[in-house]
Amino acid sequence: MSTEKQIHANRENSQRSTGPVTDAGKAAVSLNRTTHGLNYNPDTFRVLACEDQSQYDALLKALMEEQNPQDTTETLLVTSMAQHRWLLDRANRLQESCFDQETAKISDQKLFSLYLRYATTHERAFHKCLNDLLKLRNHKINQQNGFESEKRKADRHQSFLKNEVSHQRLQTVKAYMAEYNAGRQIEADEIAKLAKQAA
Repeated sequence: MSTEKQIHANRENSQRSTGPVTDAGKAAVSLNRTTHGLNYNPDTFRVLACEDQSQYDALLKALMEEQNPQDTTETLLVTSMAQHRWLLDRANRLQESCFDQETAKISDQKLFSLYLRYATTHERAFHKCLNDLLKLRNHKINQQNGFESEKRKADRHQSFLKNEVSHQRLQTVKAYMAEYNAGRQIEADEIAKLAKQAA
């Protein structure tokens, strides 16, 4: 068969092959290239059949209770922490499988190095998520404190303005009273002068 005919036949075949249609079929196909399950993707993270889902759930619950996320971003960070911790434990277990049980020597150096690299990657990722969570919380606290500080400044300024207005009113009243008293004094002096003239 010529190359051109092969290409044409392959194209026709590809039109008939639609892949899995059901959710179960799609889920099964998604596992086709799973060799160790150490690659991280939050959308496809799962507990393997050989692992205990209840242990992962307990880990996630403990981290949620400990960190007490307050919004969606914090919840995502805590969830990522649980997933990276789970993958770190998986990598550590896989490392143990690279040792010969009798001699305690590494039986497959290449696999051991791969698992060690993944363990390091997930340990760092766990701590990065934790640090991001703490930075986010500090940022929120600083923003809140900044807002409160600005509010205190505004309150002080408002108080100063009120005091200034009160001071100005007091000065006006004092000036009016001084003027009034001066006017009364003039009247009193005039009366005294008239009384003296009349006597």
